[in-house]
Amino acid sequence: MDKIYDVIIVGSGPAGIAAAIYAKRAGREVLVLEKFAVGGQLGLIGEIENYPGFSKISGSDLAEHFHAHAKALDIEIRREEVTGYNLSLPIKEVICRKQTYKTYAVVLALGSHPKELNIDGEEKFKGRGVSYCALCDGNFFKGKAVAVVGSGDSAFSDAIYLSSICSRVYILTKSYLKLHNYSEEELSDKDNVTILKNSISKRIEGSDKVEKLYYDCDGEEKAIDVDAVFVAIGRKPETENLQGQIEVTPNGYIVTDNNMQTTCEGVYACGDVRQNLIKQISTAVGEGTIAGTEASKYALRQKHLQTK
Repeated sequence: MDKIYDVIIVGSGPAGIAAAIYAKRAGREVLVLEKFAVGGQLGLIGEIENYPGFSKISGSDLAEHFHAHAKALDIEIRREEVTGYNLSLPIKEVICRKQTYKTYAVVLALGSHPKELNIDGEEKFKGRGVSYCALCDGNFFKGKAVAVVGSGDSAFSDAIYLSSICSRVYILTKSYLKLHNYSEEELSDKDNVTILKNSISKRIEGSDKVEKLYYDCDGEEKAIDVDAVFVAIGRKPETENLQGQIEVTPNGYIVTDNNMQTTCEGVYACGDVRQNLIKQISTAVGEGTIAGTEASKYALRQKHLQTK
C-alpha cells in the first residue's frame, strides 16, 4: 500500500477517539485502527456518573457519542487487528492481518485487558459463571451466591455492586484489601458480604456451570458454593507487539514524557496503556488530546522534511 497517513491511531477508546478528533481538526489525514468496537472498554461499563457533561450515562451510550463525533468529522475507522510495528523508520509501518499501513506518526491508545487467575476451571467456565466484569454480568446472578477475587478498589467496588443484587458475596483476598478510593468500613452494613482474607483461589468446579470455588487459606484447602466467580485482580496493557521498540515498565505500561511521546520519536501513547497514576475516562480523553495534538505537529514537520 503506497498511501501514507499523517497519523495512525491504534485503538478507539476514549483516548484514541480524542486523539483522532484533535489530529483531524488540525487538518491531518487520520486513520483509526480498532479490532473490536469503537469505544473500547466503554461497552463493558454500566452506568457512568463522573464524566463531565453527563450526570448519568451508560458506557455503551457514551461510546456511541464518541463514535458519532468521529463520523461527523469523517474520521476513517477500520476494523483491523494489529500484529506488529516498524516504528524506528522515518515512515512508520503498522502491520495488520489484512495489510500494512504507513504513517508519519503513531498514537498508541491500546487500552488493557483483564488479568486472569490461571487456575483450573477458569477457561472452561468463561461465560458460564466466570466473569471479568461485574457490571456486565452481575444481573445474571440476581439472588445467587457469588465470589469476587481481588484485593484492590475494583474488587471492592464489584463486591459493593453485587451485594445489592446477589444473596451472598464472598471477597477472596490474598492478604487484606488494598484500597485507595474506598474504606473497608463501607462494607460494615452489608450483612451479605464476607471477606475471606489470606485466601488464594485454587480451582473452579461444576458440571455445565460454576458450582464451587476451592481456595487455600493458611495452608488449608476450603471451598464455597457459588454460582459465579468475578475476577478483579487488575488489568494488563496490550503491549505484547511492542517489545524492544519502545520503553515499557516491568508491568508492560508504556513510558512517555508529558507530551505523551514515547522513547521512539514520532510515537505517542495515551490512556490505559500508558504509565500513569489515574486511569479514568476523563484522564484518557485529556491524554488523547495531547497525543493527537503532538502527533499532528510531528507529522506536519516530517512531511515538510520529505518535500525538501
